[in-house]
Amino acid sequence: MRLSVSKRMPSTASLDRLAADNRLRGFGGYKPESSHVVRQADVTGQSYAEQVKRTKEMLRSMTPEKALEVIEFHKGLTFFEALALAKREGSIIVPNFVHDGILTETTDHEYLKQNYPVWTGTSVIYEAPDKKFRDIITFGWDHNKINYSISFKVPEQFRGKANSALVVEHPDFYMVDSGNNKYELKLLEGANIHLIEHFPKKEGWYMPHAETMIPQGEQVIESEKTRNLWRSVNPYLGPLVRGVVVLYRRRLVDADYGHDGAFGVALMPLATAEK
Repeated sequence: MRLSVSKRMPSTASLDRLAADNRLRGFGGYKPESSHVVRQADVTGQSYAEQVKRTKEMLRSMTPEKALEVIEFHKGLTFFEALALAKREGSIIVPNFVHDGILTETTDHEYLKQNYPVWTGTSVIYEAPDKKFRDIITFGWDHNKINYSISFKVPEQFRGKANSALVVEHPDFYMVDSGNNKYELKLLEGANIHLIEHFPKKEGWYMPHAETMIPQGEQVIESEKTRNLWRSVNPYLGPLVRGVVVLYRRRLVDADYGHDGAFGVALMPLATAEK
């Protein structure tokens, strides 16, 4: 299901070989915890949901320069390790729209090279082109003749939709180990799910969805306002990756990476919600 490395970026062979290695590795013995739901002690009179909402509102209101002052980057993590770290730190994984602003507006090239690529806190779920959502969607791959898979129970209101993507941001989702190399993506009660209709059926340049900055709609000519999408021709569910080959493709939105790749992650501590 993975795209040809030489097709993606033939002018950056060393980085592409690293990406290919990441895609082919297994989990390396790492198992996610049975649940990544975080519930901190409420010492401020604010619920966890309110703290998460306030934190995301703060991030959305910040300039990229300000966001870089309050988020913290960590390197060399699988996505499962990134989830576990966020849980331990009581933080949220910074969503795609924040990284989009940082990548497209920051002029400090060395800073970007040091901290990117990263897993984002924005997970996307899509089917193969022209295929409708059913009750269950499964993303699977083989490694050393062992099959791994991650499944997701599609909410009833989205079943039957084709060429669409479901988007959910951390910490509204978590992973559960179901045994036998099978995992399940689950949503917290009340999770906010974005439906992106007219999700592109192939790679290319598109205008981004205003709230999530994920490419959508009809293919267009490249410009500063467009974003380049990498996607699979098969079902996929997992986080977006940003900053691959950062100085060449700052506007690349990668929606086709195995969860076992080793990337960075940016975390934002929870903020106290205003009363």
